[in-house]
Amino acid sequence: ICLSLMLGGLLLSTDYAVVSVAQLVFGIAAGAVMRGRSSRVAADDAADSASSRKSKRKPRELTSDELSAQMAREAAAEDAADVAVRIRGKQVAAPPADEEAEEEWDEAAEYALDEAEEDEDAEVPVSSLAAKAAEEKSASDSGISKIRDVIVNGLKKTVRDDEPESSPPPRVRDKKRGEKPTDSAREEMLASLNELNESEAALDYELPSIELLTEGDDVCFEEQTIEVRRKAKILEKTFADFGFKVKVVEIETGPVIAQYEVELEAGLRLSRITGLADDLAIALRVPSVRIVAPIPGKNTVGIEVPNETRQVVRLREVLEESSKQVKNMRIPIFLGKDVSGNPMTVDLSTLPHLLIAGRTGTGKSVCLNAIISSILMTRRPEEVRMLMIDPKMVELSCYGRLPHLMHPVVTDMRKAEAILAWAVDKMEERYALLARAGVRHISSYNQLGKEELMERLEVESDEEAEAIPDHLPFIVIVADEMADLMMTAGKEVEQHIIRLAQKSRAVGIHLILATQKPTVDVITGLIKSNLPARIAFQVASRTDSRVVLDEMGADKLLGNGDMLFLWPGTSTLLRGQGTYLSDDEINSIVGSVSQHGQNFVNELVNMKVEDANGEKAGPADFKKRDELYESAIDIVVREGRGSVSLLQRSLGIGYGRAARLIDFMAEDGIVGPYAGSQAREILISVADWERRQGIEPEEEATAAEKPRRNKIRMEEDRPSSSEDEDEYEDVDDAYDEFESDEEDFDEEDYFDERYEAESA
Repeated sequence: ICLSLMLGGLLLSTDYAVVSVAQLVFGIAAGAVMRGRSSRVAADDAADSASSRKSKRKPRELTSDELSAQMAREAAAEDAADVAVRIRGKQVAAPPADEEAEEEWDEAAEYALDEAEEDEDAEVPVSSLAAKAAEEKSASDSGISKIRDVIVNGLKKTVRDDEPESSPPPRVRDKKRGEKPTDSAREEMLASLNELNESEAALDYELPSIELLTEGDDVCFEEQTIEVRRKAKILEKTFADFGFKVKVVEIETGPVIAQYEVELEAGLRLSRITGLADDLAIALRVPSVRIVAPIPGKNTVGIEVPNETRQVVRLREVLEESSKQVKNMRIPIFLGKDVSGNPMTVDLSTLPHLLIAGRTGTGKSVCLNAIISSILMTRRPEEVRMLMIDPKMVELSCYGRLPHLMHPVVTDMRKAEAILAWAVDKMEERYALLARAGVRHISSYNQLGKEELMERLEVESDEEAEAIPDHLPFIVIVADEMADLMMTAGKEVEQHIIRLAQKSRAVGIHLILATQKPTVDVITGLIKSNLPARIAFQVASRTDSRVVLDEMGADKLLGNGDMLFLWPGTSTLLRGQGTYLSDDEINSIVGSVSQHGQNFVNELVNMKVEDANGEKAGPADFKKRDELYESAIDIVVREGRGSVSLLQRSLGIGYGRAARLIDFMAEDGIVGPYAGSQAREILISVADWERRQGIEPEEEATAAEKPRRNKIRMEEDRPSSSEDEDEYEDVDDAYDEFESDEEDFDEEDYFDERYEAESA
């Protein structure tokens, strides 16, 4: 351009040509300078890039001027941040009106944005996401402008929605280096979905409200204090009349009973004090007095005296006072209050079984209702399932709509025995599952989780994974009247109860058994030894008290909820007043939880028992009598004679078991009645028997072609007990003895006669 202008100037005028020459010289010099500077900048950039690759982006050392400028910018940013914090602390809806503060904000934000763009590894904390959502919600609810924080490289700036932003918000990174940016909206959505999935069961079921329960009565402590002090003076005077110098050192008052701690004089024997219980009751004008000698952990003697005014212990007040303890319990039950007024709250899983005994009208059924209501108030159906046995048909019928039930309330005692047998099988099944998972308790199993559980069990197919439960609920079996259950099938029921009491604790199956007949034929020694936790209400005699508690004391109780509780593993008896629930409270609780559907176990619902009218059992019911029953019928029918010795030889079983099989056949109409020394008559043919089994009858063979089938044997792993084997050895000895003495010995007649003689 300069050359063209110079040539034009030469053509036009001399002055213009001089100016053009000067411009040309200046342009050439400027171009040389720019080219030299560009080369130096390129060299510096190449050196910086090489050094940054070697030292991983080592920052360039700043000059003194640059360092001063940076420090000034940082100070301005800190001042702006301080202003923002103060504004947030005062909860102001808008930024300050001070122009200097606004300028500091803008400068700090621009500087932070520039630094964030240059430094791609800038880390910004994400902890303000939740606070941001909460502040936006609170701002919208209060009707003011929404406030939100612009977070730039650790610096917060408070802005309103209606305030324009000077620049877009920076990219937010998590604290973990190298991860992709996280969207705050997506985080909030995922968090809400996770909470929804975790509380899905909680949304489906709601625990009953405590407002359904009646509040406790008010207590007049002044009147109670006057009463107990007056009785303390009477106690000291009565002991003095008998020549004993004692002193009441402490008094603990409960809802029904007050315990007076008495300090004895030196040299006074304890046995002389315990014999004055009746005399003290007369002096105090009360029905009975119980002496605790000594009080556990103290050097004093406790004298339990009934109060003049009894207070009703409500479930609501016990539940409210035990709210902190319930959090650490698996199956909390609220029994009542002790003599000191403290709540008696225990964990059923630590007992682990409970025996309740007391005569009619003493509070046994009310205690059962309190225990069941305790479970309903604190635990969901997926946590605790229940089986109820009610021989009276009216005590537990109100709980028939509970979602916790695995089976409708059982009133048929024959089916109750079958359900107990099912519980034994379920116990063994759970033990096998816990052994495969490598855990000792059901609580540890439930904490594994689905993935870890599948890894431990080494599950490969999806079908097997679906069949394995990842959560096992606790199972509580409640039987209201144990005496009727024992009368129906005593031996079988006792065996089931003993097995469950011995082993079912670790797999979460617990028994609660109640009876109003605490005798040795109902509460046998084996049952009592496996039920260490027991509650005794008032009983008729000292003998009944010993049966339940192994010591006297229950015969001196007052009734109406007055009870003695035996802690498992100890011999200490704790006296208390049981929790009371009215029918309205029970109906309110049941009505609240019954809004949710029931989920019965099909295996239990479809379980069949023997017909009560004595009808003949079908082929499907034969195995319920004995595992070898079908084989025994087949042998007897094909041989044409019902003989005990025939079954012994053919099946290899003992005398007692073979005799029971013959009795079962007589009840089912397969063999005739007792015929003396002769074998019993067979009442059905082979064709009828095969027709019962659903087998097409074969054509009758001739006598010459018909083979003998009197030597049918079972497998070596057939079930048999040691008792049967001992009986079988005794029969063999008798058989050898008679066979050696008698030439014409008839073995069938001998065994039939022996069986009939023993039966008679």
